[in-house]
Amino acid sequence: MVQEGQHPLCCLQDKNLGPYKLVVTVGQKHRIGASYFHLFLRDSSGEVSRQPVIFGLHHQGKYPSYNWIEVISLSPRVNFGSGKAVDISEDETQQLFQYLAELIPPGGHIMVEYDSPEQQETARSLALGIPPVATPLGYMMFLAGCGVSFKDWHFAEGGCEGPCKLQGYKALDELHAERRANETVAELTAFLARIPEEEISELEKAARDRALAVLNKLKKNKG
Repeated sequence: MVQEGQHPLCCLQDKNLGPYKLVVTVGQKHRIGASYFHLFLRDSSGEVSRQPVIFGLHHQGKYPSYNWIEVISLSPRVNFGSGKAVDISEDETQQLFQYLAELIPPGGHIMVEYDSPEQQETARSLALGIPPVATPLGYMMFLAGCGVSFKDWHFAEGGCEGPCKLQGYKALDELHAERRANETVAELTAFLARIPEEEISELEKAARDRALAVLNKLKKNKG
């Protein structure tokens, strides 16, 4: 539980991530008022990873759109001073997204870069016109509750917005969620119709599988 005066990210301190615990550090303010933060791993001996699994920005404000988290870097592997290297699994990455999404109020959003080599499947998928929710990053945001709609920041606006990033929104209310779900169903249905099951690339096949999973989840929620 976050005590009065504490930064909201402090509630992630000591959260489980597989056999490890999260260690949170909150740094100085960005020029726009957001706080820089790091999420490190601590093992059972108390040793903390030398690099963070997530480095990002957290912003909060009066209006829904003022509340967001930007993941500047997401490390698939972290090292410890003892020489141990730890790979972050897909399930653990999903858990990290879930933890971050829980800090975002209705109407807020999360942004994740996709310029890095680790996120090239998302970059290639978006370049091919695959719906954001059917990309690896978009699907993780959707599962975490920040995927009712997306914005693709595929260029640095004004030269100061940083790398390409995918932005996923949390629903403002149930009506907003239902309207966006209907739009997502229409978008994914059209996508599946134009991407046949036969003679497609592995990237497109993975996108089809994610699209079908999203459709099944939306239909189950509606039912």
